[in-house]
Amino acid sequence: MGLGTELPLLLAFGFVVLGPKRMQALLGHVARAKAELHKASRGIKSQLPGEIKGALQAGGNDDETPGEVIAKTVYEKA
Repeated sequence: MGLGTELPLLLAFGFVVLGPKRMQALLGHVARAKAELHKASRGIKSQLPGEIKGALQAGGNDDETPGEVIAKTVYEKA
C-alpha cells in the first residue's frame, strides 16, 4: 500500500479519533513545520556552494582531495 492510499485512511482515522477541530489544528502545525523545514533546506542549498568554493580557494596541500580540504575547513570552524 503506497502513501496515496494510506494518507486518506490516516486522515479519516484522525478525524474519528481527534475530531475535526483538533485534527485541523494538528494539520496546521504539520504544515507550518513543513514550511520551516523547506525554508531551512533552501537556505542550506544556497549557502553550500559558497562554502565549498571558499574552502577550495583556501586550499591546502596539493596532495589533498577537495573533500579533505572541505572536511578540514568544516572541522576548523566547529
